[in-house]
Amino acid sequence: MAKSEAFARIKDQVLRIVATIPESKVTTYQSIGEHLAVMPRHVAYILSQLDDSTKLDVPWYRVVSGDGSLGVPKRDPNGDTQAQLLQREGVDVVGHAVRSPLATVMLPAGALPHGIPRQERRVQHTSATPDVRGC
Repeated sequence: MAKSEAFARIKDQVLRIVATIPESKVTTYQSIGEHLAVMPRHVAYILSQLDDSTKLDVPWYRVVSGDGSLGVPKRDPNGDTQAQLLQREGVDVVGHAVRSPLATVMLPAGALPHGIPRQERRVQHTSATPDVRGC
């Protein structure tokens, strides 16, 4: 099933942002979602669906939940877990969560050098009540 143009654009932007997260730092699904005006779960879905080639090129493992948890265990094509990859970079991970105070290793998506302007969600004006002006 083909994805929409909007999905392809958002995926491209998510990957561009993730590619700029420096070693030993993380950002969150929420931070990326807020920057792109999409739901954090959309960011998580995009990163969960990466093929092995992209997993080798993009540091997907540097994106965590807002509370520092790693969520469902994920592995790179070489079999290393997200926790192992983060630990190798010096991020303190215990179990399935970043143990370091998240603020010490977290960079908001807007502070990363990806060049994507902050997006605003368009508000659709629909009214459940009819317009009665002029009646």
